[in-house]
Amino acid sequence: MKKTSGTLAKTAGALGLAVAALTTLSASPAAASTSATAGCTKYYKLDNIQVQVDNCSDGWVWIYTGGGTYYTGTVHLKSNFDKDLGDVKADRGKANATKYYVQVGSIKICGTKYLGWTPPLSPWWTDCTTEIHV
Repeated sequence: MKKTSGTLAKTAGALGLAVAALTTLSASPAAASTSATAGCTKYYKLDNIQVQVDNCSDGWVWIYTGGGTYYTGTVHLKSNFDKDLGDVKADRGKANATKYYVQVGSIKICGTKYLGWTPPLSPWWTDCTTEIHV
């Protein structure tokens, strides 16, 4: 008779670590730390692109593109009233933050891959998430 309890425990542990790895962000803006404790800051990730939305009063949006698949990260924003707020972009290794005087209602995260690494870089492919309501 086979014992499955050890296998199930190992599988559950591996699954727990995988979920934790997907939800952990390695960097965050220093100004948002007090807001994060209030529970109105949300974090999102698409491969090496990290996005933080802080809707505590007005809308703060922060984006960071780390090393990985995408060379440029872009987050497209809409307000709670479906008004287009534009884009916030960050190239690989950089971060960018923008304050909006309305709350952010939804975002779409996009990442751009490039065909070559020598200048001039020519766009190869852009992947985007579906619209995410925050």
